[in-house]
Amino acid sequence: MTNDNIRCYYDDLMRLAISKCHSQSDAEDLVGDTMLAALAYIRKGGRIEHPKSWLANTLCHKHSDALRKKYRTPVTVCFDEGFEIAQEEDEEEYLTSEEAANVRKELNHLGFLTREVLIRHYFGKQSVADIAEGLAIPEGTVKSRLSAGRSQMKKGLETMEKKENHLPGQLNLSFGGTDGLKGEPMSLVEDDLIAQNLLILAYEKPISITELSKAIGIPSAYIEPILKKLADGELMVQTESGRVYTDFIINKAQDILKTFDLQKNFAHRHFNEIWGILKKMSDTIFKMPFVQAMGKKERTKLDRYAVLKALQDFQHVGTGRIERPKFPKRKDGGRWFAQAIAFDAGYNAKEYMEASEYCIHGGHRTSEAVSVGRTKRIRLYEFDTTLWDSPHRFGEAYTLYFKYIIPLLWHLYDGIPLENSDIPNEFISYIPTLETLGVIGHTENKAYVNIPVLTVSEYREVIEAIKKATEELESAIGEEFASFITSLKTSLPKHLTSVPELFQYIEATTYFVMSIVREAYDKGLHLKGVDFCCPPMVLVWEGKE
Repeated sequence: MTNDNIRCYYDDLMRLAISKCHSQSDAEDLVGDTMLAALAYIRKGGRIEHPKSWLANTLCHKHSDALRKKYRTPVTVCFDEGFEIAQEEDEEEYLTSEEAANVRKELNHLGFLTREVLIRHYFGKQSVADIAEGLAIPEGTVKSRLSAGRSQMKKGLETMEKKENHLPGQLNLSFGGTDGLKGEPMSLVEDDLIAQNLLILAYEKPISITELSKAIGIPSAYIEPILKKLADGELMVQTESGRVYTDFIINKAQDILKTFDLQKNFAHRHFNEIWGILKKMSDTIFKMPFVQAMGKKERTKLDRYAVLKALQDFQHVGTGRIERPKFPKRKDGGRWFAQAIAFDAGYNAKEYMEASEYCIHGGHRTSEAVSVGRTKRIRLYEFDTTLWDSPHRFGEAYTLYFKYIIPLLWHLYDGIPLENSDIPNEFISYIPTLETLGVIGHTENKAYVNIPVLTVSEYREVIEAIKKATEELESAIGEEFASFITSLKTSLPKHLTSVPELFQYIEATTYFVMSIVREAYDKGLHLKGVDFCCPPMVLVWEGKE
């Protein structure tokens, strides 16, 4: 490839760069750096077989490197510098080294707008006029920020010894709907304790950046990029006054645990009536010809699925009059609502983890693929529990699982060679794990699908039986159940208006379904004699017309 071949992609690169940069000059610099990298690579003997992709990837990497450098080198005040601060422009007061250190700490906690003016004035020795010109703001604004900054610092210095830093906790985020292009909202907080604690601190009421900085014990300059990321990702909102607040519901682990015994006791009181209805439903499903043709393991997994689906559908009875929210379209390309559980620092999670054995992780999950082989559409319905199942069976292959699990299963079921697929080897190597988890079986050196596979019409028959059982449960104990979960409704901070009412009932029913299932298991009425991993999963396919 010649230099001229590289240059012919200039316009394409400029369009890509402009979509990422905030100015024409930054975009031109980014394109220039990219093309220089390509030319240098060629001079060293490198071969670029797919130039458009190579150049686009290189440009994106360079843009990402620039952002990382930008956000990892915030402007802060060094505690070792000499410092003097004036109460008024014509009056100087020299501080001791200890006092100066305290002043710098307070300065580092200020928000960007105020901090920038103070640093320019007292460290850069810039005049009010120079600062106004440099920041493109009126001189009056500079003066008001200087005054406000001095007042904030004075107040902070007076209360410095009375305040204690927030002890870091942990936030377990989850969401309903479809995630964004880069895994949002989960990717915004995963492995980022600072982001998690900022969200916890900003939940009860809108809070200033200075207050957050002091509470978490980190200079404002370091948390401002994180707050921007959270606000851009729509997990936070920044008000006109500059305060921020967390824009989704957070429940504390200890508060959720208070509902555990209440839900378990309610399930126990009504167990015989509930299980009698579910047993009748299971008998109906087992008599269906296509179910009788299944192996024992497939029938058991289908029964598990039907029991969980009927109980969860009934669970919605208590909130039946509440409007089901539509997932909002997010800037990241997804449609989701977030929710989270907060664990305080030092919280002993033993009881909470024991209670989590009674949880369904993620609810009724639906994945879909279209036009795989001879199919028009394939759907995978599944639950995650801790009873003869592996919750989060995707393990560390989260993205790969949800992208390729359906194509993988269908290739195995329909006898399509995997080498003819676009399933990456990384996920194909995950097959032994899926065998252990009961999703795939293996015989005579051949893998096969080890969960129920139904046509659309067969699945509808199963759903009709489930619907009938749900209606019988509603008729039997529906009113009492609705009254019960209303008493456990989660209250919200007054400023938090974006959370759908339905989300206030999530923790009111966290343990109900598995309380029924586990009592049935303990009494030998459910999964009797099962000694294998038994995921409640159903693969449903629709043929092409």
